[in-house]
Formats: sequence, C-alpha cells, structure tokens
Amino acid sequence: MTLIVSSRERLNLSLLFFYFGVAVLCLASRTPDIKHNLNVNNGDYGVLISLGAIGAVIAFMFVGQLTHRYGVGRVLVVTGTFTYGPIALIPHIHTPWIFVLANILLAAGFNSYNIAVHHQALKRQLLSGEKNIPRLHGAWSLGTLITTVISIAVTSHVSLAWHIDVLMALLWLGTMISIVKMRPFLIEGSTEYTENERVRVIDTWSMLTKDRYIAIAYVCAVMVEFSSNDWVTLSSHQEIKASTTLSIVPYLAFILGMTIGRLGFNKLPTPERPETYWIRVSSRIGGSGFIVFLLAAKYFASHNFGIAFTCEILGFFIGGLCGSFFAGVLTQLASQRSSFPGGVVVAQIGLALAVLTFLVKIVISWLIQATSITYGLMIPGALMLSFSLFKKLGSQEVTRV
Repeated sequence: MTLIVSSRERLNLSLLFFYFGVAVLCLASRTPDIKHNLNVNNGDYGVLISLGAIGAVIAFMFVGQLTHRYGVGRVLVVTGTFTYGPIALIPHIHTPWIFVLANILLAAGFNSYNIAVHHQALKRQLLSGEKNIPRLHGAWSLGTLITTVISIAVTSHVSLAWHIDVLMALLWLGTMISIVKMRPFLIEGSTEYTENERVRVIDTWSMLTKDRYIAIAYVCAVMVEFSSNDWVTLSSHQEIKASTTLSIVPYLAFILGMTIGRLGFNKLPTPERPETYWIRVSSRIGGSGFIVFLLAAKYFASHNFGIAFTCEILGFFIGGLCGSFFAGVLTQLASQRSSFPGGVVVAQIGLALAVLTFLVKIVISWLIQATSITYGLMIPGALMLSFSLFKKLGSQEVTRV
C-alpha cells in the first residue's frame, strides 16, 4: 500500500531542512570575521576548519544505532541543540584550539542531525514512492540563501556575536516546534537490536573499496560546494579586495545557483534528455565555468574591480547551479544500491566522505597558503569536471521524475 504524505508532514519536514540550512551556513558568509578573531593565516585556518571531520566520524559511527534505539524525534532534538549551540559559541572564540573543539562538536551535531533527518526523509520516500530528496535539498538551499541575505543586511550594522546568537535562538525554537508538529509521522525507536543499524569501520572500508565508485564520485561532486562554503567570502575579500559586505555577494550568487538548481531539478529529465545527460552536461559546464571565471577574476583584480567582481560572481553562480543536484542524486543511488536503512546509508556515505574530503581539504588549504585562494579552488573545479566521467550515475529513463 502506498503511503499518502499529508501537507502538514511535507511542510514540517521541509522546514526541518530549511532551518538547518539557515543555521549551519550562517558562518560561511562571515568567515573573514571568524578568521580575524583567530588571528591565523589561510593554511592554518583551512586546517582548523578541516579538523571538524573528527566530529563527523564520531557522529557517523554511532548515530545510526541511536536513531534506531531512541527514534528520529529524540535524536533531532538533541542533535539540533548540539548544532545550534556551538554555532552560537564560535563568534566568541579567539583561541584556535578552543575553536577546534567547538568545530568538532558542531560537526558531530550537524552530521548526526543530517543523518536523522535524511533517515526520516528516505523512509517516507520509500513508503510514498515520491522522489522528495531534491526538493528537500532545495528547502535546505533556500535556507542558505536566506541566511546569506541576512548576512548582507546586518554585517555593517551589528557584531558577529549579535548576528549569530539571536539567529541561533530563533532557529532552535522553530526547529523544536516543527519536531513537535512532526511527532505523529516520525520514525519511532525500537528496543530490538539489528546489526543493520550499526555503522562499523569495516562497512565504511567496504564502501571505500567495493563501492568506491560512489565514494569517489561523491568527492568529485561535492568539493565545489564544500570549498565554496569554506572559502568564497575570503576569496572575494582577499583576492579581489572586496569589502566585508560586498564579499558576501559571490556567496549569495553561489547559494542562489544551488537553490535554483535543486528546486528545479525535477523538471530537467524530459522525453529527449534523461537524468544521466544532465549530470554529464552540468559537471562539464559547472567545472569549466567555475575554473575560467575565477581565474579571470584573479587576472582582472589588479586592472578592473568591476570586471573582476562580476567574474567572481559568475564563477560561483555557475558552480552552484550546475552542482546543485549531484548530492541528492548520489544519495538516492546509494540508498538503492544498499541493503541498509536510509539513515545508515547516509552515515556510511558521510563517514567515507569525511575521510576523503578531509584529505582533499588539507591539500587545498596548503596550496592556498603556498599560492592563493584562487589556485587552491582549481582543485574542486577540476574534480567537478571529472564527475562527468562517472557514466553509471543517474537514471537512464527518459520519463519525468
């Protein structure tokens, strides 16, 4: 029997993704302020933010079991709190090692929440037959778009601490309300033990070896997104000398591209062009556009600020638009290929991704320190281009999704 998803459930599940998007990327647009507080160089800053992978690994190892034992609702309450709390603390931190501890705690909360909410979404998708992951990722991207607009509006008027602290309090309250309203639909806990709910290192190693196709494809697909979240405002501020407020605009363009792509992806597959076609085309256009426009921005930075700033905006917009739906497609594909529950699949992917992206981020960070942010960002651009070589991804069907 096919499950009919009510409008109340659909709305509140979308809100859980939306609030989460507003929260976890509110700091991305304020990275110049955070880096200034820590008083570190680009290489050290890149390492500090990359060490959050420790918290991600902890989350991926245990949250599947906790979700099975206590249910999605309880896990969302706890992990939502352990996400919003550290975010509110970061503007007050001036010591690098304390920042690392807060970042580890934030990464643990963020990834645990991400696993739990995806477990709920994938389970309901399985029962209803709806392909809702791209739409929910669109709600997330809409949240990141809103938080970027807020940053542009308040950066010149309020301190980083006031901006983040007030925002986190409001988002925590909204998230808790949506969890309460979702209670009748949330997956409940079970006292019965099942081996499938456990994420083990050996399972992740299996994904990195036997199913390395998905793991490596994921790294190629998401590094433009991950690197842009880490470096876009610093790139604009340092490379083309944009003001603190203006340096947020390219990030706004990136998030706008992500939002448009994720909300409109379900309209792409047509009778003439299947999903696989759009994956190949998007990765080629996105990767090459990202590289060419960022290099052009660096070249014109010393000649014409207007042209450089425009190229910076276009580069991040194209990268965001073309890479917007890759993560959603890969998550659905990995879930279909696995015998594990949806939340555990997300945890396995996340654990493998945490290890691989940590290594790539370290390389990017020290290339940035040795050369420039622009040249460091060529790595994620090249990885997006290489994503077009993964020919088994996506649906070959030519019907609409």
